[in-house]
Amino acid sequence: MKKFYEALPALVFTVFLAVMALLLFLLPHKTYSENEKRNLAGFPEVTAQSVMEGEFQEDLETFTADQIPGRDFFVGVNAYWTLLTGRNAAQDIYYCADGYLINAPKPYNEQIFTDNLTRFDQFAAKAGVTADIIMVPSTGYIMENVLPANHGEYHDDLLYEKAGEILQHTQIIDVRDTLKEGAETGQVCYRTDHHLTSYGNYLLYKDFQIAHGKPYNSRDAYQVTACDGFYGTTWSGSGYWFTPADAVELWDSGAQVQVTLRDGQERVQSDSLFFPDHLENMDKYPVFLDGNHSIAAISNPQAEGGALLVIRDSYAHCFSTFLADGYQTVYLVDLRYYRESLSQFMETHRVDRILYLYGVDNLMTDTNSAWLN
Repeated sequence: MKKFYEALPALVFTVFLAVMALLLFLLPHKTYSENEKRNLAGFPEVTAQSVMEGEFQEDLETFTADQIPGRDFFVGVNAYWTLLTGRNAAQDIYYCADGYLINAPKPYNEQIFTDNLTRFDQFAAKAGVTADIIMVPSTGYIMENVLPANHGEYHDDLLYEKAGEILQHTQIIDVRDTLKEGAETGQVCYRTDHHLTSYGNYLLYKDFQIAHGKPYNSRDAYQVTACDGFYGTTWSGSGYWFTPADAVELWDSGAQVQVTLRDGQERVQSDSLFFPDHLENMDKYPVFLDGNHSIAAISNPQAEGGALLVIRDSYAHCFSTFLADGYQTVYLVDLRYYRESLSQFMETHRVDRILYLYGVDNLMTDTNSAWLN
């Protein structure tokens, strides 16, 4: 009997593994994780070459990790165990005060950053059009007061200094102090996502207008609708499933606009800057301009400004909804998806000003500016 009890833990563990393996192959396989906002691996194709080269074994491990029964539960257990054992500051996503989940600093990549800004500057000079850049600071830089002890160093100040040395034909609109001061009186960053809130984007819009000596709407010019239940990118990547959700705010000035979204030959048109179908999902951020598209155009014939070309990443989705009041046409181009010539585009479309709008982290990692021509 003593030997039985000694062997019981090993027996229970063996049975557990057998049951999990059985469930892994019997239960329907998921293709997408709503919590993690990513596609999940399917069962790999078995070929002689993939087995001989070890590719099948690697793909099988990925499949097992993605499809293991109760994956969300185990991811959450691991996240909270890491937190309880004092390893918070060593993670890619920090568990912070006041319910914030914040990306750890990205490694400083001077080469990619320099290449991106150099290409931006050269394109502006070649186009002969006035150009600005807004580099959106990282959440960790803006919300330093909620970070865990011994956190990594954010490079935002260094990147702004470096940008000042590189750019000769592009004006930097420095929004660092505006966002830090705004965070003292309101929420400028989402707690569960890396983007700025609508209020944070309003502050960017205000700085942009002031930099050009143009008027801007007051806060009370907008009808604000709050939509609860938003779980963003940092929530999805963290495993901290018990973190409270954010609210997404739609700031609507009532401007009469026409929105055209294009990907290749496919076009979608709308008379609204907001796409409310996305509010039914956990990730509600695509409610702004329907998320990622290669090119978007916002038309407002009643506006006094001319045409603005925004070369951007996803930080511009919400920001651009504020621009609609000031420009007759706003073109938004995402170089991650746009593969046509922007020089030719500008020859056939009148553009009065260029704005580059990127998060500072993306400027150190995204190499798609190589397509800028």
